[in-house]
Amino acid sequence: MMEIPTIDLGRSTAGPDEHRAVVAEVDAACREVGFLAVVDPEFPGDLRTAILDEARRFFDLPTAEKESIAIAHSDHHRGYAGLGGELLQPGLLADHKETLDFGSEVALDDPDRSPLEGPSQWPDLAGFRDVVLTYQAAALETAKRLLRLMAEALDVEVTYFDQALARPLVIARMVHYPPAPEQVIEQQLGCGAHSDYGCVTVLLTDGVPGLQLQDRAGVWHDITAPPGAFVINFGDMLERWTNGRYRATPHRVVSSADQHRYSIPVFTNPSYDWPVETFASCAADGPGYPPTTAGAYLEQRFDETFAYRTTD
Repeated sequence: MMEIPTIDLGRSTAGPDEHRAVVAEVDAACREVGFLAVVDPEFPGDLRTAILDEARRFFDLPTAEKESIAIAHSDHHRGYAGLGGELLQPGLLADHKETLDFGSEVALDDPDRSPLEGPSQWPDLAGFRDVVLTYQAAALETAKRLLRLMAEALDVEVTYFDQALARPLVIARMVHYPPAPEQVIEQQLGCGAHSDYGCVTVLLTDGVPGLQLQDRAGVWHDITAPPGAFVINFGDMLERWTNGRYRATPHRVVSSADQHRYSIPVFTNPSYDWPVETFASCAADGPGYPPTTAGAYLEQRFDETFAYRTTD
């Protein structure tokens, strides 16, 4: 069991010395572990309970109702995917989980709409939409508060990520990991080993074990976070930006034989056309990655992963 570093964002406003200490702690966690736990005093605590309750309510619906809003009906990655709808670790069976993806709400006739924006598909559950959108907005603000500290550590303008997130590509996902027979767990993980694609992921879990990260030696560790804290990890896009200084740490979820597990990751990414190029402060760390844009990189990764985007 590995206890990941815990950062209280409230400390960053407790004076200059404490602020600098928090920036240094964030920097160390990003470099060395690629995961951290974040306590955010500004996040409404009751939203954690509310969003997990809504996830259970949705996944308890009959399969036909869930499939009526299948992600295959969306051209901008919004909707439901059942068991086996995502393959994150080639060589294994597709993931033993079901998901429901939402995102920034953008009208289809918006002239500035990118290919990864649009309206979400909503189940017929009273109050569900309001809870999801409120939670998604609050998690985005938590990500922004953390990214301002990271900008200082990376010696870029403090508001750099605020500018990058002017029209963010945000995906909020509900995930249900049903119990799996013990004899198939090794061949079909709840979520196969992978690193996230984008910038920063803000993850809420229900406390059921299963999440593991891989250290630099290739060893897998169960990870824990204090009650009330979010688990934060960083994606390949941020690793490209920082030229490998900040880690996109491989992780996975091992299914339980007898427990259901629910989690809510919110994937936070820049505007579709925002350039992703190595920061000057990180240029000396190696040869760098080819420049790209946030939207182009995410679409490439979605095409590689999701069954509904595969064309025969």
